[in-house]
Amino acid sequence: MVAKRGARRRASLCAVVLAFSLLLTACGQDDRAGDQCADVASDVGSVEGWVGYLAAHPSEVALVVDDGRGHRVRHRPDEVQPMASASKALNLVAYARAVASGAVSPDERVRVGDWERWAVRGGGEDAHAHALDHLGVARNGARARDPEQTVSLDQLVNEMMIWSDNAAPDFLRDRLGDRALAEAAETVGWHDAELPSTTGLLASFFTPELLPASGDRAARRKAEWEIARRYAHDAAFRADVDSRQVPAGADEPAFVDGGPGGTAAQLASLWSAIGHGSFPGADVARRISEQKPHPRPGIRGIGVKGGSTTGILARGTEVRRDDGTVGVAVLLVHGMTPDDTAKVTQSSQAFNDFLTAAVQDPATTNALECRFPGR
Repeated sequence: MVAKRGARRRASLCAVVLAFSLLLTACGQDDRAGDQCADVASDVGSVEGWVGYLAAHPSEVALVVDDGRGHRVRHRPDEVQPMASASKALNLVAYARAVASGAVSPDERVRVGDWERWAVRGGGEDAHAHALDHLGVARNGARARDPEQTVSLDQLVNEMMIWSDNAAPDFLRDRLGDRALAEAAETVGWHDAELPSTTGLLASFFTPELLPASGDRAARRKAEWEIARRYAHDAAFRADVDSRQVPAGADEPAFVDGGPGGTAAQLASLWSAIGHGSFPGADVARRISEQKPHPRPGIRGIGVKGGSTTGILARGTEVRRDDGTVGVAVLLVHGMTPDDTAKVTQSSQAFNDFLTAAVQDPATTNALECRFPGR
């Protein structure tokens, strides 16, 4: 950890939330099934290796796979785990429903300075810089050179999904209201949702005295949102947070492990609703989440949102096919070693490909079914 601000503080906080853009589990829970499955070495750098990783870490992963063609795999689907930036898909659904109902316009202008009030210094600044560059907004460091410049609300949401900008989800939550997020969650079958606050999570890392002493998740989520709103609307508090050093003895893995989360089943329900178009505004959510320009033949679109932070990976995806079927896969991972986390942070291609393969490649689907039969 760090004892001063500057590059070391930014590196530490970027490790707390590397917002961007995860699937499987273990054959150990059923000895008979495991005896029938081919041995696969754990390797986060290959699709096959991810099958091995899940088999080797059954208590640290949660998986839901439904290929839309009769094959389903579920491992610890109802266990709450951290989601990192994968939870931003909920903010997307709330926005999409608001557009469909006319509550907001995608063309609504957003002052960049108002957007950046939710951006904690050092918290995923590379992602925000990429977002500004993508929008053609000139910047000094990771902040807009001209905070009076405006972008559309739709552009802001796109940057949240493309670059995993960390200020956008809380800006949206503040703009739409908690009720909009809670109703969006219920609409897509994500019951009893924890409403996440990325700004609150980041700012509270430097203000632990403002978090409840108990480990109650609901109380912590409430405190995080209060911290986020104060950070955005109280310039003096924002300056204080931005000037702080990482607290002595701070335990990053334990801190993020208690951050906003949910279950693989909840996230899978959301992506299924997007893929099947089962709510007003699903077309908006698809337009924004299905960014791959040329999916393979037979596929109409692939929607996805993932996330990573210290020891944590998460990803949800939906695959819409020309024949009308929809595949859905969600993987939540926690407790990863620093080496494995670093490998996936450097390149998440194998992780991403693994989730798609879980619903598209019969060999991968069969390997999962072998290890988790009757799910």
